Amino acid sequence: MPIKSLLSEMSVDVTKTEMICKAFDDAWADLKNTDDTLADPSKASVIRTALARRIIEMAFGDGMNSGKLRDDAIAHIKNNPLFP
Repeated sequence: MPIKSLLSEMSVDVTKTEMICKAFDDAWADLKNTDDTLADPSKASVIRTALARRIIEMAFGDGMNSGKLRDDAIAHIKNNPLFP
């Protein structure tokens, strides 16, 4: 599920939408470049959806920016036993 589909279900201002999209794009690029197993095509859809959901969930916390969202989402994926 693309991140924009998830965002379309919510009322989010343009600035926050841009921050969320940047965090998602950066997190996915980082995972693809550092962990071949997580970027495997058979897992990519599940991983991308988990990244998007985590970023959206955390985006409404105080003091969040795209870098913090990216780092949190990557840590969430790497530390989650569902994504070996």
